[in-house]
Amino acid sequence: MVQCGSLTALFKNDNYNIYSEDIELAQHIVWKKRRKTIYTIILGLLIVAVIVVIAASIRSDQKVATYRREDDPLLLPLIKVSPAAKRLPISGDLFCWVQSSTLYHDTRALAINETWLKRCDHGQIFTSEPFNDDRIPYSTVFAGIPDNYYNLFFKSRYAFYYIYKYVSQDFDWYLKADDDTYIIVEHLREYLSTLDPNEAHYVGYRLKPYMEFGYNAGGAGYVLSRAAVRTFHDALYPNETLCPDDIYEDVGISRCLASAGIFPTDTRNSKGQNRFNTFTPSDVFHQNKADESWLYYGEHGGYEAFANDVISFHKLSPDEIRLFDILLYRTDPPTLKHRNRKSNSTSSSR
Repeated sequence: MVQCGSLTALFKNDNYNIYSEDIELAQHIVWKKRRKTIYTIILGLLIVAVIVVIAASIRSDQKVATYRREDDPLLLPLIKVSPAAKRLPISGDLFCWVQSSTLYHDTRALAINETWLKRCDHGQIFTSEPFNDDRIPYSTVFAGIPDNYYNLFFKSRYAFYYIYKYVSQDFDWYLKADDDTYIIVEHLREYLSTLDPNEAHYVGYRLKPYMEFGYNAGGAGYVLSRAAVRTFHDALYPNETLCPDDIYEDVGISRCLASAGIFPTDTRNSKGQNRFNTFTPSDVFHQNKADESWLYYGEHGGYEAFANDVISFHKLSPDEIRLFDILLYRTDPPTLKHRNRKSNSTSSSR
């Protein structure tokens, strides 16, 4: 065995000698080159990984839909209708559908199902996957449409088509709402009773940008009359020119309807107060809303902002939705009996 530093020849002939220190030097040079190569490969892989992560991040931030309307014919076989939904009436005054996704099955959607949804003649949740409880009225209308914010237009577009073609054409009014929206159904019915469902109506909370005549915010809930849904189904749904794709659900639906001359209705009451609201009660009270350039009408603040026949609020947590329901329907309305009794007792003692 050759020891380090030995000058003993390992190989010897007349032409050259190779010593142990020469071999060590050669090995050192080879290892140095290999190490440089390895470091270069690792650095290259790290650069590629960083590029991939950055590209994925940029792509995820892009406002791009990931669904194509050409795939609509593939959706129908994927739809499961729960037993509870199958038992719902197929005619009446008010059809309500709530747009949800698997992410909110155990939170928002439950609160909606526990509270206002059952007050519609036909109320169900449209989602992507089945609930764990078939007692919930739902249909997986969106099973073939990826859950992406920029796909919401395609979901609503297909939902109105599906309802009219496969569920029922025999309701006067069709409400679309989000799963963080609270609807006071009785107030909605009272307001709709002033309109003719055989005329094309499109009602909700009106916003200004993007459209000349404004559009109804999706979060506040918006309602189409039977005539409007028929027009959407017959003339707008199949026509990409009249009803072009859009990355914003509410703007896109409004653009489609505007192509047929159907524009948002002014739903404010005689005091100029909004019946529909796309914001929370706190935002309405304090006027902590979007930029004023978004608002179609001038608005009140404080207590004067709230209509006595208010229909909806938006961006509510599940427990806030339940609280609304508790205060409106599960407690007795205050009376003046105690005050009158005290007043009478004071008068008789004099």
